Amino acid sequence: MSDLPDDLAEEILSRVPLTSLSAVRSTCRKWNDLSKNQVFGKSASTGRKQFLGFMLKDYKVCSMKFDLQGIGNEGDFVDPSITEVSILDQVEITQVFHCGGLLLCVTKDRSRLLVWNPYLGQTRWIQPRNTFRSEDRYAVGYDKNRNYKILRVFGKYDTKGEFGSVDKYLIFGYEIYDLSSSSWKVFNVSPDWN
Repeated sequence: MSDLPDDLAEEILSRVPLTSLSAVRSTCRKWNDLSKNQVFGKSASTGRKQFLGFMLKDYKVCSMKFDLQGIGNEGDFVDPSITEVSILDQVEITQVFHCGGLLLCVTKDRSRLLVWNPYLGQTRWIQPRNTFRSEDRYAVGYDKNRNYKILRVFGKYDTKGEFGSVDKYLIFGYEIYDLSSSSWKVFNVSPDWN
């Protein structure tokens, strides 16, 4: 397998369902490297303009793939391939955040968070320390050792005005969830900004 030309290997990988990429990576080192490039963004080394990403549709996470090869003028139209991600089909999602191959999904009922690694096909549920609120803000990232973390900024909207117009978002605090230790850490800082 490692002797196949890159363009042929990429063509094969472009037809592999997203949730099956974890099986492909054990084929050989070359396929492992190429499959990582297929998960998010551009196709690998041939310069083929292919986009693969995720979107929300009716509270469902969908993979979206379209090929931009040959697009040259305004009249060309790209018909994307949009497929609901079956591993997440029982969950209603309102927000999705991406970092380094992981997806952080905020559930519609705000009872918990879901982290999905599409490359490995793994999911992990994150329970709140207390409760999650609809006003919470999230971000996902990692430290210098590639330990993934989730930042939660919690607060509420301060509404004023005759028609309930939003004046500002008041921050009450910050928490960080460490995926390697499966624990929340609360930061006792007094935010001086909204």
